[in-house]
Amino acid sequence: MFFAWVDKPEILKENLLQITNGSKPIWGRMDVQQMVEHLILVLELSNGLKSSPILTPDKYIEKHQTFLMSDEPLPKNVVAKFIPENPVSHSNKNFKLAVNELVSALHTYHSYWRGKEEHTLNHPIFGALNKKMWDQVHNKHITHHLLQFGLSN
Repeated sequence: MFFAWVDKPEILKENLLQITNGSKPIWGRMDVQQMVEHLILVLELSNGLKSSPILTPDKYIEKHQTFLMSDEPLPKNVVAKFIPENPVSHSNKNFKLAVNELVSALHTYHSYWRGKEEHTLNHPIFGALNKKMWDQVHNKHITHHLLQFGLSN
């Protein structure tokens, strides 16, 4: 079971602020600020601010959702189809502002889902997901990126 990062934004913030802006990833191409802004982007897909088509063929959705709901971690160096080959430029002035935006995005996420937990929004890889499934996406995804920078829960 993954740590419930979506329910503990202040603990997530404390963990992220242990990483310095110059910290190098153990794997991957994103720097620490790009990683935080990447987490924000995925949160925006799950709170109605952005939308995405489902890129996975229908015949693989069930398999992907079974993996999603498992305790199996995301593989290192995985490159999703919707991620640009080269990391995007920073959208915040600095790392701390990006972390604060991430915490704010988590609060927006909870506000969006209040009272409509069975509603679905598309994830480009995992398909149409309800709140419980999106929680798993975020908890698994955040854990993956914390490990990328040498942190664990």
